[in-house]
Amino acid sequence: MTIRLLSLALLAAPLAACAGHVADYVGPREGIVEPQLTRYGLNLRQSNCIAARLSASLNPRQLRTLASAAETVRQGYFDPDRLTVRDLLHVASSQSDSAIGLALVRAAASCDATPELIARAEAPRIIIAPPPPRPPAWLNLGAAPTGQAIAIDASTLEQQGTTRTAWFRLTDPAPAPPNRNTYRLRLDCTARTINSLARRRQEADGSTSEFVEYPDNPLPVEGGTVMEIAFLSLCS
Repeated sequence: MTIRLLSLALLAAPLAACAGHVADYVGPREGIVEPQLTRYGLNLRQSNCIAARLSASLNPRQLRTLASAAETVRQGYFDPDRLTVRDLLHVASSQSDSAIGLALVRAAASCDATPELIARAEAPRIIIAPPPPRPPAWLNLGAAPTGQAIAIDASTLEQQGTTRTAWFRLTDPAPAPPNRNTYRLRLDCTARTINSLARRRQEADGSTSEFVEYPDNPLPVEGGTVMEIAFLSLCS
């Protein structure tokens, strides 16, 4: 009887050891690390994502090792006032098992939780309001021999190289009714051409009731016209 009990005891010892090793590789992995992730500044989406990826790449023993090491940290290494993902990566990379640190680096990158991305998301966003639209500044350029006059909205003038672009208004001699159309013209001072880009009709209250864009079609500036007046005013 004594010999039999001794044999059973000797047999139970290696089985118990094997059971311990098996527990390192089988069993539930979810929930081992995730409770620690939110302590390191990760939001719920990032925590769930990283926990899922670590559970897929590490065994239970590795997960418990990381969770235990992370739990012991109470003060940030890089910012004493808070724990961040940089601290968590430091903890993981400090483990003797290099697979733990590598797995966390890969998980953080896959879950948009690297220190760089988090810092970028936390940076204050400076929103610069667009400048208010400039009020029209109509400037009469002169009249042609026909009596037709032309004016430019100086607030819209754009200069690029040898071109000048702005909105213009034509006025026919009395008793013609007021012309509510304005034209966006581009003048090429070198080529001596003028290109009508668009037309808009503006009502008395300043609202635009019609807007038409024209195809690119630069034409020579004709002498004795309001177009020549515009050309000479902006290109001379």
